[in-house]
Amino acid sequence: MDLTISRPVRIFALVAIIAAVAGGGMLALRPKTPATPPLVSNNASAPLTKIVPHAASPTPSTASSKAKPPVITSTVRPKATVTTTTPAVATTAPKTTAVPAVAADGLPMAIASALRAHKIVVVSVFDPESQTDAIAYAEAKAGASEAGAAFVGLSVLDSVAAGALTTQLPGGGLLPSPGVLIYRSPDTLVYRLDGFADRDTVAQAATAFVTAAPVTGAAGE
Repeated sequence: MDLTISRPVRIFALVAIIAAVAGGGMLALRPKTPATPPLVSNNASAPLTKIVPHAASPTPSTASSKAKPPVITSTVRPKATVTTTTPAVATTAPKTTAVPAVAADGLPMAIASALRAHKIVVVSVFDPESQTDAIAYAEAKAGASEAGAAFVGLSVLDSVAAGALTTQLPGGGLLPSPGVLIYRSPDTLVYRLDGFADRDTVAQAATAFVTAAPVTGAAGE
């Protein structure tokens, strides 16, 4: 029996071997398809349920980055309410006692008050708008100080005081401007000088008329 393989058969066999090797290599390089999870059912009549694998848990770093910040709440105590009471203010004005311009004896109040505190009072009658009267006023004040007597200045423009003093003058007439009147306590006029008088004249008159008789006649008597 002749076992010699003919040439065409050998060629066919070689081609078949090459094809088989090539097919195995392609199967090795082909990506594997993940197996489909099996369908599990506890009840034969219930529909099949597909089991899906759980997602992997996030790593600690990822979980901490996505965690919500804690909510911080603060409790604020309400402030205590302080009630203050404002004392009532009196709306009624205090009563004031008006000081009369003229005393009970008819003299201007300034002269009567001075006579209650001093034995002798020198009164300078002057016109505040006259420069000469201003000098006479200053001289009379200085003379009263030298004699240790009280001093009162009376303006002829003060209608109330000047009118009251004019009424009290013996023999009537207008007040001298300038002029000097010397009173002895309690309310006696003891000297009258019309016109200008220096301090020495006023001081001598205030001293001399401490015990002099009151003035009863016209000016200068």
